[in-house]
Amino acid sequence: MVPEVIECQVAHATALRTEFFIVDDLHLAASLQRGLASFPHQALAASAINDTFPQRALLLVSMQEATRLLMGQPCIAPSTKLMVYRADCEPLLAALHSSTKIIAVIDANCAPDAFTLTLRTALTSIGQQAETTASSNLAAVLDIGRALYAEKDLDTLLGLILTRGRELIHADGASIYTYENEQLCFRLWQNATTGRSGSRNTAVSLESIAGHVAHTGRMVVISDVYKLSRSAPYAFDPVWDQATGYCTRSLLTVPLKNKEDEVVGVLQFINCKRDSVGLLRSMQDVNRYVIPFDAKMQMMALALAGQAGIALENNRLYADITGLFDSFVHASVSAIESRDPSTAGHSVRVADLSERLAIAVDGCELQEFRRIHFSSGQIRELRYASLLHDFGKVGVREHVLVKAKKLYPHELDKVTQRFKYAKLALEQQTYRQLVEQYALQGTDPAHFKLRWQEAKTLLEMEQRKLEEFYQLVLHANEPSVSYQEIDTQLAAVAGFRFMGEGEEIALLDPYECASLSLARGSLRPEERAEIESHVSHTYSFLKMIPWTKDLAKLPDIAHAHHEKLDGSGYPRQLRGEEIPMQSRIMAIADIYDALTAADRPYKQAVPTERALDILGSEAKQGKIDLQLYHLFVAAKIYQQ
Repeated sequence: MVPEVIECQVAHATALRTEFFIVDDLHLAASLQRGLASFPHQALAASAINDTFPQRALLLVSMQEATRLLMGQPCIAPSTKLMVYRADCEPLLAALHSSTKIIAVIDANCAPDAFTLTLRTALTSIGQQAETTASSNLAAVLDIGRALYAEKDLDTLLGLILTRGRELIHADGASIYTYENEQLCFRLWQNATTGRSGSRNTAVSLESIAGHVAHTGRMVVISDVYKLSRSAPYAFDPVWDQATGYCTRSLLTVPLKNKEDEVVGVLQFINCKRDSVGLLRSMQDVNRYVIPFDAKMQMMALALAGQAGIALENNRLYADITGLFDSFVHASVSAIESRDPSTAGHSVRVADLSERLAIAVDGCELQEFRRIHFSSGQIRELRYASLLHDFGKVGVREHVLVKAKKLYPHELDKVTQRFKYAKLALEQQTYRQLVEQYALQGTDPAHFKLRWQEAKTLLEMEQRKLEEFYQLVLHANEPSVSYQEIDTQLAAVAGFRFMGEGEEIALLDPYECASLSLARGSLRPEERAEIESHVSHTYSFLKMIPWTKDLAKLPDIAHAHHEKLDGSGYPRQLRGEEIPMQSRIMAIADIYDALTAADRPYKQAVPTERALDILGSEAKQGKIDLQLYHLFVAAKIYQQ
């Protein structure tokens, strides 16, 4: 016996001469034999999974509807498969036999058992197809979710949500709205028919459909936007249609929510299409292809929105963490440069040069670089390593770090005072000798005056010599002066002695002589070693930070930026391939900026051409990468 609910539905449908009716339980399909037998003889009974209705449903359509289906104008989705029970119209029957949508045809005179078996087989096939479709849709949503979670760039993420969403929902167009400073803004849009896409940052009102969805947090489905009720709490804005000639009909607008169920954006799909490939170039196309967003599409849109909302929230959290870390890096750079203001800007300039050179390497087609590629994450890793490459200088004593001359200011003051003392001592010695001579020999005034003039002339000569020696010391104290230029003169200064309080005193002590005799620069060997230790300090500091996977190599890159290909660098004397490519890039940037920087008190800025010549000499000697140097020059990295 047919269950009462089915008998009522069959009777109701027959009485009202309805073209189709739905039964929500496929397990009761076999019981429909009696109900089908009572259907009008000229009717076409068919079962299907109709995309317009709940997934587990049995749909019976009339002869008229079957004819419309075969003419390509069905009210049901083109993927629908029909199980035909009875058809007396021979032309229609022949057409149904040749249709790919038909999975079984049963003659009107077939035995009830044959009908029941065929119906069960057909329904099983339909059920399997539904399960396959559901599994495919689930796999598609999960695949989209994985892609969304992997994307770090916000604009790319938003574009990916629109592109993959349109494919999944069969939508002709889509747009996405996000919050900017607590204001919902129209952010990005795509449209297959117009072939256009773009981005804006336009505020959206609460009276709009997107604004209403954002405010209420509930999905809105509209079959025809031009037939909206005046009582609807939202309105459709036809400005886009009027400007482009496009026709918007069906809309599906869903909220994007985070894990706390807070709305973080809105996703809107425009014009669901029977054929996802078809374009809506005319009103005829719109009438033919555009259908409402059915329950299945709504379910998939909500699933996608759930994935997209969390991905968007994760992206914002990632951006916040990245911004926080970026601020930390720049604060660290400021801390370094505050200890040595003369090098202010050096780390940022090195980072800029390194980044540009790495990008040039990534896009270079030369044989030497064809296999070398840097991802955006690796470029970012190199930039951070460049910004922090001198952080270890916080472990260097400040007076050593900022030493601008070969002698520290207090050491030069000591030398200056000694020269003054030497002048006074010579003057006192000269006067004492005159007084003693006068007391012993009793010289007459005329002779004494002569001796006085001779002593005064000799004293002035000695004082001029001391002044020349002092100017030589000041000259030798400059880090740009090489010892080879002044070795003889400096030896004369070092050998000069004068009588102090009962003892002979040298103008320069051994420490001062050694400092002034430096071949180049302002640092003594032990001070240079302390400065060079900043690389090891940098590595020790950076190694303590729990870097994310995409920044894991940062400490090693910074650690090797002073290494040379021939092993003459520091601190580990690495050679050749032992030095990471990123460190080689940074080495060139670091040397170039150190040569051309105008903010170093211990040296003058070197002109660009001279700096390139020095880099070229280093490259020819096998100290820095020759091919990188050529690319640095050819691409004019230093000018950008």
